[in-house]
Amino acid sequence: MNIAIFGATGRTGIHLVDEAVSLGHHPVCLVRDESSSKLSSKKVSIISGSPLEYEDVLKTIDGCEAVFCALNIARVSDNPWSKVVSPQNLLEQSMSNIVRVMKEKGIKRILTVSAWGVADSYEETNWMFKLLINKTNVGTAYRGHEQQEKILKESDLEWTSVRPVGLTNSLKHKPTRVSIDGSKKLRMTIGRKDVAKFMLSILKDEQYFKKAPSISND
Repeated sequence: MNIAIFGATGRTGIHLVDEAVSLGHHPVCLVRDESSSKLSSKKVSIISGSPLEYEDVLKTIDGCEAVFCALNIARVSDNPWSKVVSPQNLLEQSMSNIVRVMKEKGIKRILTVSAWGVADSYEETNWMFKLLINKTNVGTAYRGHEQQEKILKESDLEWTSVRPVGLTNSLKHKPTRVSIDGSKKLRMTIGRKDVAKFMLSILKDEQYFKKAPSISND
């Protein structure tokens, strides 16, 4: 399949690209600067631009059969109190553009990376997650993800909003634990690579359509 990927050069997005290629898909990735992109595979198409611009989103999605979104609000560092450097409306405006193009082109399937603690999953989280969401600049990303999910839920698309717990850079594969509406108690971490593997594995799985599964490593 031709798959559009937004946020492809991020720490989770890069694994989405690699996993898609390993499964025989053709990723089409929108990046800010093509010349400095880490995506070098000949099996990946790269388009320069911004998800905040409708025309750039249109060029990326046109001709694709599904969309993956791994965009997130960036900070200066991983310190939760560090300064936010992304536009405050990045997730909301990007998703508005993506949904608009998908509707215009008749594309139905979209999977996006959200976060455990967004919307109705907030009550499932522990005190540490609640502290990060309410008292640090991590909350900016959470508010963006909530707007992102709201746009998806109001669309008629076959969406899945994946809500991972704390993300790590571990490359060691571990089984994934899936919780829908708090059905399972989750562990506190999951590797970004395992998030990507899970998302590609449910690409055509209708049981996840219009659902927001929370996931952790088992």
